[in-house]
Amino acid sequence: MATSEHGPTPRGHTEDGGVLVGDANAPKGLVVFEDPQCPYCRQFEEVNGSVITAGLARGDLAVEYRMRCFLGPESVRADNALALAAEAGRFDELRHELFAHQPEEGTGGFTVDDLLELGAHVGLNDESFISGVRQARYEAWVVSRETRFSGEDPQGTPALWLNGGAIEARVLFSPGAFDQLLQS
Repeated sequence: MATSEHGPTPRGHTEDGGVLVGDANAPKGLVVFEDPQCPYCRQFEEVNGSVITAGLARGDLAVEYRMRCFLGPESVRADNALALAAEAGRFDELRHELFAHQPEEGTGGFTVDDLLELGAHVGLNDESFISGVRQARYEAWVVSRETRFSGEDPQGTPALWLNGGAIEARVLFSPGAFDQLLQS
């Protein structure tokens, strides 16, 4: 674990602060900006998560998730847990679990106890994860990434780039259009 001006930096992240899922050498690269508390991000996952999973399984897609936390302290806590999950190689599993149990915005959800329970559902019950969630190990780093990501994604979440180009919002909630875009 490295340390920066924003506190400790988690392992398992790209130079840009995202988490790569899939083969970095895949012919198509997707960057996904999400906030774990964003209901539209959950909706995108429900509509197109299987399309992304299929592309990852075929090996023709790599996805870099850049997690945002602009919806408040619940999102900051959840992103801290995701950073810890990335170190353990369980980022995507926890990300799916968070969306499956997403609280309403601003309701105080994603408490430490919630995050420990959701982490345990995906096998994150080691002392490093537990203490990292309890001590908010990467929260300063998470907030510093939000500052950067808000400049890259000024429209809010979800936002996606395919091979460096922004995907139109109308495509994000159309399974056929999104799948066709990834297949082209």
